[in-house]
Amino acid sequence: MKGFRDFYPEEKGKISYIFDIWKKIVEKYGYEEIDMPILENIEIYNKSGSEIPEQIYRFKDKKGREVALRPETTPSIARMIKAKPDLKKPIKWFSISQCYRYERLQKGRNREFFQLNVDYLGSKTMQADAEVIVTLINILKEFKLNEKNFYIKISNRKLMEDMFKECMVKNVKEVSRVLDKKDKLSEGELKKELKKLKLSDLQIKDLFKFFEIKRLEEIEVKSEGLEELKELFSILKKYKVSKYVELDLGVMRGFDYYTGTIFEAFDRKGKFRAIAGGGRYDNLAGVPGVGYAMGDIVLGLFVKNKIPELKSKTEILIIPINTLNECLDIGEKLRKEGLNVEVDLLGRNISKNLDYANKKGIEYVLIIGEDELKKKKVKLKNMENGKEELLSIPSLVKKKLF
Repeated sequence: MKGFRDFYPEEKGKISYIFDIWKKIVEKYGYEEIDMPILENIEIYNKSGSEIPEQIYRFKDKKGREVALRPETTPSIARMIKAKPDLKKPIKWFSISQCYRYERLQKGRNREFFQLNVDYLGSKTMQADAEVIVTLINILKEFKLNEKNFYIKISNRKLMEDMFKECMVKNVKEVSRVLDKKDKLSEGELKKELKKLKLSDLQIKDLFKFFEIKRLEEIEVKSEGLEELKELFSILKKYKVSKYVELDLGVMRGFDYYTGTIFEAFDRKGKFRAIAGGGRYDNLAGVPGVGYAMGDIVLGLFVKNKIPELKSKTEILIIPINTLNECLDIGEKLRKEGLNVEVDLLGRNISKNLDYANKKGIEYVLIIGEDELKKKKVKLKNMENGKEELLSIPSLVKKKLF
């Protein structure tokens, strides 16, 4: 089906590599993994962003209840928090969930995708915002990326609202939606769209001037959001990640629910859509919080050349030479020692088995024939250097080659 993927072993190995890095980094900062149903009551998505309700895979179950395949995880997290109001704060959760959206197919966007969600709930401090952003930076660094490869755009919803007031813009949401397209439209096209929303030339000029600001010191609008940004950038400096973050007042994401900090991660060359995005939302189930989401598809395209060639998880292939029953027993003994073992069950000759091991990236093979069994030995072959040696099973385990 268009927009959905099959994961053959190679593809599954690559996505598991991404998942392992996600988990490794966020768990270092004390985040705990959660999960939620893939099927939810449709009502919980009523407050999602303007696009999501239109993209939901929805249907009625056998009792006539309207349900949906999970398009995102934030509403489920809110439901979980409401169900247990006595959860100890802070709540530091992450999830790696498969989500579904019926949307237009394009590069970096499918109708099913895996999404990492990281949420710090129960705090309004900029320390929480900073920690969440740092986990995002460290995830990308774990893929051997640096400040030449990616950066994080940061803004603040409160500051943006005060800026709109300064420019006397009243239809904020509509204007924000147009401004969110500023990287896709020419300046002339953008001005044309803003004029359709009844903005004057002066208002448009003031907005454009505001978006050109790259330093906090240049902002003259009095705003609580400005003070929050100053504190946030100061904390990020202490984390020594300043080279990865930039002020960008043109970030317009999530105007339906973000209340403070907003941020997005991008590749430096601008080849892809946002790699990740998030911000502060202080109205989630009555609990203040900050978090972000990162999808596997755009990230996978971005780090395609950074994922190492993945070897087979099989550590040893046993090649029986008219000794299958004995090899099955030896295979079980080795598995009990913690090894991942495959036994050839097809009766292939040695040459074909060695070719198979090479193609699968299996590092060692055991060749076991009747002569070896008489000597109570097995022939171990290192597929990387071709070295062979005769060993007893106990001495094989003691070598701890694997």
